[in-house]
Amino acid sequence: MTCGVLIYCFDTPEVKYSKIAAKCLNLIDKNLSVPTTVITDTETAAILPAGNHEVKVIEIERSNTKLAKPWYNLERHMAFEHSPYDTTVVIDVDYFCFTNKLKKLMDTNYDFLVHQQAYDVTGRNSMNYDRHSMLELVWATVLVFKKTNKSKQIFDTVKLVKQNYRHFCNLYRISYRNFRNDYAFSIALNQINGHRNFPTIPDRMATVPADVELLHFDDNSLTISSNNTAVKLCDQDLHILNKEIANV
Repeated sequence: MTCGVLIYCFDTPEVKYSKIAAKCLNLIDKNLSVPTTVITDTETAAILPAGNHEVKVIEIERSNTKLAKPWYNLERHMAFEHSPYDTTVVIDVDYFCFTNKLKKLMDTNYDFLVHQQAYDVTGRNSMNYDRHSMLELVWATVLVFKKTNKSKQIFDTVKLVKQNYRHFCNLYRISYRNFRNDYAFSIALNQINGHRNFPTIPDRMATVPADVELLHFDDNSLTISSNNTAVKLCDQDLHILNKEIANV
């Protein structure tokens, strides 16, 4: 049985995700020691760092935006087909594995796992999206899945949601009308599981908000400025929303 990590990396005019990927891939090699596949486009592939990872070049959709800027996030529904592994961990390129937690999750007996809770490491409760939908959000930042019929059903349903996203936004009263993977997977998991509880990653995802100043990044930790105080975050995986991490 093969296990590995899948990441999606596409540079935009504003953000060099390839530079963020270099940090992400280094930590995967250091702390997970499993094969990694990077799904990318032709332009980004030409400047991705060399390393112990496979690169797959695809044609991507470029229609999505976030805050009126290009946001290329429309390919994750194809992860089942893109992954060459029996058990796959899909992570955002700005999710950093400072621990080996994800490797342990690869041993799960569940077909599919995702975070259902996230928290702001500064304690400001900026991760609360309950008021934006009738549906409880899941965080598609990290997905763990096996190549099973159940997982395929989930991804096929995400494809259906993506094709009919406006309809599902109306159905679940989702205020974010720009396509978002978090809501697409929330809808699919609820549909497939008969609107009952489903297995999730058994912790909250530590998140560094976009407006937090980043002071230092190394192989073991991240140092940020919070309330005018330097705070060192270590021994935990982090989702870092500030894209300046590429330059830290």
